[in-house]
Amino acid sequence: MKRWLSLLLSVVMILTVTACANFSTQLPTPSPVPRGPEIYGVFQANTPCSAQARPLPQIPADADCDQMKWDLVLFQDPATGTPTTYRLNSSYGLSKQGTNDLIDGGTPIAMKGKWAITTGTKTDPDATVYQLNMNGSQTLVSFLKVSDDLIHVLSSEKTLLVGNGAWSYTLDRMDNQSPTPNIDQSRPDPPTRPPQPPMPEGSSVFGVFDGRTPCDEVVLEFTNTEPFPGCLKIKWRLTLYQDSATGKPNRYLFMGTSHFRGGSWKIITGMEGDPDAVIYQLQPDGSQDLFAFLKVDENHLFIMDKEMNLLVGNELFSYTLSRADPDNQ
Repeated sequence: MKRWLSLLLSVVMILTVTACANFSTQLPTPSPVPRGPEIYGVFQANTPCSAQARPLPQIPADADCDQMKWDLVLFQDPATGTPTTYRLNSSYGLSKQGTNDLIDGGTPIAMKGKWAITTGTKTDPDATVYQLNMNGSQTLVSFLKVSDDLIHVLSSEKTLLVGNGAWSYTLDRMDNQSPTPNIDQSRPDPPTRPPQPPMPEGSSVFGVFDGRTPCDEVVLEFTNTEPFPGCLKIKWRLTLYQDSATGKPNRYLFMGTSHFRGGSWKIITGMEGDPDAVIYQLQPDGSQDLFAFLKVDENHLFIMDKEMNLLVGNELFSYTLSRADPDNQ
């Protein structure tokens, strides 16, 4: 009898732990972020890694890699603000299912050297670029400066690397914000994603953009998601439609984990400090509110707040949406 009772209690404990695992995932405690006059900025992120895109040249071509973690510290001269040195601690490998970590912690990469501010990407000769030089090597790693708080990994051809539905290649500044809470109490995802509704009549696809973002108030409002404690991320698939005959923007469709929301959109130009900026302005059906997305290139949209400031993510997720294959649901 005692043996059966002990077995029953063990089963109950296993079921309880399994049920809780669906609702709360323990996240690693973030390392303290350095601050001080010698710090130009601390940028962190999770990014993709694939056979087609190796963000760092130290990653072997035959290595299994679908995720990277970044912790980049840029130092400056405290008196002049001139760039001096940098420290990059990174790791790569395969994602650990059900977490934001790497299996066995991944393979570490540590880089130190000097860094500089230069100009020019493949498509924008005036763009500001942060360039890392590795000690004792000709290896260069470059980032587009999107804003003071956002940088984006560039390829060796100086184009923006394109992310996926899980992560972008945007690094977010962390030395001027609070760390992410280390408990994910997000509601469990439903087992299947709903199929996409048919395309509006007389329309064609202008672009599809995927991502996972933190739960800023603007994001919750746009996606029509009820706030809930411990919200860690919101999944996105944003499809922009255009008139098939004229190419004029007409409708959009947001598809989340379990629901849709549609509306109209248009293209406007100009923002504070950049009169040439291209903004996609979206208005949900039944709402007077307008939501802005900065077009940085053909493959990336950066979500903005109501004051047209770029939203800054955390060490796990950014507010960047990456162009995706329309046929890949």
